[in-house]
Amino acid sequence: WFFHNEMGTFLEAELSKRLESIARISAHNIEITPGLRVDDFARLDDNFSSDYYLIQSKLRSLKTQNELQGVYIVDTNLNVILDESGNFPAGTRLTYIEQDSAGLFAALTGNVAVSPIHVIEGNRFKTAYAPLTNIMAEISALLVLEANADFFSIIRVFRRGLIITGVASIAAIILFSVFLSWTISLLINTQQSLRKTEKLALLGQMAASVAHEIRNPLGIIKATSDVVKLKYQNKEEPDELFDYIGKEVMRLNNLVNDFLTFAREIKLNEKPGNIRETVEKAVNAFEREHSESEITLTMTAVNDLPEVTYDEEKIQQVLLNLLMNAAQAMENKGEISLEIEPHFHAGKQYVRINIIDNGCGIEGDVQKVFDPFYTTKSSGSGLGLAITRQIIEKHNGWIDIASEPGKGTTVRIYLPV
Repeated sequence: WFFHNEMGTFLEAELSKRLESIARISAHNIEITPGLRVDDFARLDDNFSSDYYLIQSKLRSLKTQNELQGVYIVDTNLNVILDESGNFPAGTRLTYIEQDSAGLFAALTGNVAVSPIHVIEGNRFKTAYAPLTNIMAEISALLVLEANADFFSIIRVFRRGLIITGVASIAAIILFSVFLSWTISLLINTQQSLRKTEKLALLGQMAASVAHEIRNPLGIIKATSDVVKLKYQNKEEPDELFDYIGKEVMRLNNLVNDFLTFAREIKLNEKPGNIRETVEKAVNAFEREHSESEITLTMTAVNDLPEVTYDEEKIQQVLLNLLMNAAQAMENKGEISLEIEPHFHAGKQYVRINIIDNGCGIEGDVQKVFDPFYTTKSSGSGLGLAITRQIIEKHNGWIDIASEPGKGTTVRIYLPV
């Protein structure tokens, strides 16, 4: 861009120097033309036909030799005295050169001047003015030389092309940067995903080994507890101490099962189905288990829900886990609302399932509840919601949660159609 501007400035300066030199020399040569009888160029007309045609011949030679666009002699009022081409009759006023007030003033005070580039009807040219004096050394007329400057149009086209190329280059760089950023981000995410998969695979192998080693003694402890209970418990006066061992064994067994489920890769058995029927099955199972509680559960669903492809067993597991969490948050007393509705996101259609309770809510960062081994309860593995999120994400959906302490919690599940 700098080179282009410098080149344009240099070419215009060189053209101005050339025109100024030609105008100065030509004015002097015209003034000393041999055989010229007229003593004042302002009176150069057809009355002095030999002088007229002599000067006209000189102007034509001047134009041809120097490749000029036009050569004129005008009086001090800018009226044409002589036009070498005959395009402007004598007496025609050249109004378009009036804009060169600085150049005209310089010429009328005895100096040779060159105008900036003019544009008239799409044509570009520069004009030089040189004074012509009479025998009294008074300026009686001006020699006007016009040089074609259309090559500056080429420079303008080049400049426009340079601007367009520059903008296009910047746009290309931005697009490439965005693409490169996206590619790097994708590679990083892929690498992280691979590392996570490798860790989970290793964790699954370790979990399977540990679970086997834990379950064997747990089975022995449970069997021994049952024998002790049968042998020593008074049937007429049952002692709840005999049930503690069995309950704790079951809790440890459930913890091992949760750990195995989280560590292993989830495999889905997806089939197209009616999501409303699946939700109703989960609701019925929950109500059977909490038939003696003071929980009111209401379910609403939009008519004509779209068909969803999903693993029915896994989605029931998710819904039951979320309903159980809601019941525990309300201490088995309160209201749970379950809503099923269509949802659109980023041009794609989903089915959204809302589970809303009026329990105690969650304090702190609610998003942490999906982290493995994080729990706000006194008991539990802290893996339930982590497994829930794994199952939903395996369906190419997502789950989010909103909670306000003292008012309740809302969990939203999004499954793609």
